Amino acid sequence: MYQLTDWDLDEKVDDDDNPAIRAAANPNSAVLEALLAYYKSRCDDKSLNDYEQRLITRCSPSPTIAFRSPIKAAISINSAENLRLLLAAGADPDGILRWEAADYSVRFIRGRYYSDNFKYYAHCDARSVVLAKAREHGIVHPVCPLTEGELDERRRWFPMFWTEWFVPGRSLRKGRAWTALEEAAGYGRPELFDLLRAAGADESAWVQQSESDDPESWNFDESAPVSFLTTSSPLHEALYWGEQAMVRHLLSTCGHSPNYRPRAAPTMALPPLSHILVRCDLDDENVHNCLVDLLAHPRLDLNLRTPVFGIHPLHFATAHHNPKLLTWLAGFIPGGLAAARTTALGHTLLHIACLPLIPNQIVAKNPNVLKSIHCIRTVDYRWHPRAKLLPSPTCGEVATAEEIASIDPQPLTVAEQQAQLATIRVLIEARQGQEEVADVRAKDVDGNTALHYLAGTLNTSDETIELVRGLEGGEEAWWEAKNHWGLTPSQLWGE
Repeated sequence: MYQLTDWDLDEKVDDDDNPAIRAAANPNSAVLEALLAYYKSRCDDKSLNDYEQRLITRCSPSPTIAFRSPIKAAISINSAENLRLLLAAGADPDGILRWEAADYSVRFIRGRYYSDNFKYYAHCDARSVVLAKAREHGIVHPVCPLTEGELDERRRWFPMFWTEWFVPGRSLRKGRAWTALEEAAGYGRPELFDLLRAAGADESAWVQQSESDDPESWNFDESAPVSFLTTSSPLHEALYWGEQAMVRHLLSTCGHSPNYRPRAAPTMALPPLSHILVRCDLDDENVHNCLVDLLAHPRLDLNLRTPVFGIHPLHFATAHHNPKLLTWLAGFIPGGLAAARTTALGHTLLHIACLPLIPNQIVAKNPNVLKSIHCIRTVDYRWHPRAKLLPSPTCGEVATAEEIASIDPQPLTVAEQQAQLATIRVLIEARQGQEEVADVRAKDVDGNTALHYLAGTLNTSDETIELVRGLEGGEEAWWEAKNHWGLTPSQLWGE
């Protein structure tokens, strides 16, 4: 048998590992086998002091550090032998402790404490405590309609049209709290995935075949099964990495739902189809192949929206300003472009096509624009302004809208103008039989029409303005449609 070295047993080689994790990440399975035998021979030794017992625990099959575990280490090197050794020794097939997943998930609770956004290593209050606090502020359950307080908070900054103003998880510096099944799916390793399933890894949330906005299916505490506590799923991870064989395995062999929305992240709960449109590289051939497979799945709900914000896949497709993608995807959707209707914020497809991509694209020198525009089109959840972040009103200094928007102004380029115009033309051409697709008079929750957003964007092309003003009711909207601040599109036009 392999003879363990001092290095094999050293717990201080790296802050992010321990003897068991290092051994599991070693392709030489003899090292892990010897370490597990060492642990088994000494774990019940009553003569060990507390320090020595702690060292022995680091050699067990299940110790975790910053969401890393021996199980995940074995998966990372694609070692079925190491994984079998760990499972035979009693390792938790979930690859993460339930309390770790629960604590991480608190950072995604709607109505969480503002400070939870920056707790990189410190623990949060229990889910049940934070959920109770959210209820005190009117968020009676995780997927209830947006409250007036939430809408007012959005008007102080430039949130994305599809999620909350402070994107959950965006500022976290530590790793993600994945389960071992998610890890195996992301790496595209069906054999290891099946070993974990056979060992009893929890997948109860992901195999439910019905999707509902019923509060009970979203409202759970820290005692829930670990698959409910994660902010992703194996299918989401396989899609992200373009692992087509894994996607097929999950959907056909394992019975995972093609419609699952991560329960622990209600304001970021993207169905798989929307997940591809938001998180994945659509220019990657492997991702595209996964998208084609997903669209062909008989149980896929093509009209499934995100909870809370009610975003349809076509809203996301429109946000890309990619007419080819939008037209192609609409061909799969029952009802076509008209099926998108409006989001919870009142945005039509035309609204989204006219939104500025980021705050730097608005006319910051026009005070009417700064009052009126508080929404951006980007689907890049990692985007954040180079100005200081805007905190909750009760938590310190607030960056003004002008400070954020005036940093590095970015007028639309000619290419961006053309992409926007082409996208709007797609919507207008569909208008002949689907009038609501391009209704220029429609207002969102801020009272803005699509023309408000076009008028407030730097270097919007005159051709685009003229095209939208030329729609039925367009001239009336330009001069008379007043928003939440009593301003018309014409008052937002120019500096």
